[in-house]
Amino acid sequence: MIVVLQPLRRPLSVLLLGSMLALPLPAAAGPVETRLAEELLASLGPSVPPDAQVALTLGRPFDGPVDAVRDIGLDPRTGLFQARILSNGHAVELSGRADVEVTMPVPVRRIRPGEVIEASDLTTVRLSLDRAGAGFIASADALVGQSPRRQIFAGRLVQVGSVGAPIVVQRNRPVTLVYEDGALLLAARGRALQEGGVGDSVRVMNVASSTVVTGTVTGAETVSVSGPRIPQAAKP
Repeated sequence: MIVVLQPLRRPLSVLLLGSMLALPLPAAAGPVETRLAEELLASLGPSVPPDAQVALTLGRPFDGPVDAVRDIGLDPRTGLFQARILSNGHAVELSGRADVEVTMPVPVRRIRPGEVIEASDLTTVRLSLDRAGAGFIASADALVGQSPRRQIFAGRLVQVGSVGAPIVVQRNRPVTLVYEDGALLLAARGRALQEGGVGDSVRVMNVASSTVVTGTVTGAETVSVSGPRIPQAAKP
């Protein structure tokens, strides 16, 4: 007796489902990766914003417990990290790749000197830590209410020192020089030799005596001077 085995015919949908189930699923971050990512962020210190994120991949699998992380370091140029952990009382060396991303504010439009930056003028982008760099402003709060010292462009990171308090004292424009010492208040006319915003130090020439003094901008067209009284013009 000969028995002929017929091939099993399955619906196409079942075959496709079986193929999909056979595909490897993306590996989820395990407790080891999560612990190392937390320790890595902590090791980078205050230079990294608190909302930074780390995508960490081990060079070789490790599923043991992490009792403690003794040391961890990151090379920002290559994105490679090395760590020494304690697992079940034994020291274990681990290494792999860590991509650190931070959120950075950028303007949504071109903003010119003299304009005051508002929250609606800004959006955020996510960048790798090495692209963000330490020379750029990392917080939108540090930009809102400030004024560009030079033109800043849409979509570009804002350099540290390129914004400041809005200019309220214009160079070569008249200002009021104010000297206060307790109940004593003196005022004189001056001409600003520098521009500045509230809190900035600027040089001002006393119009009456032609003496140049340095004071602090305290308001619109107003500069306060501490120390010796404002020199007055000599009487004839």
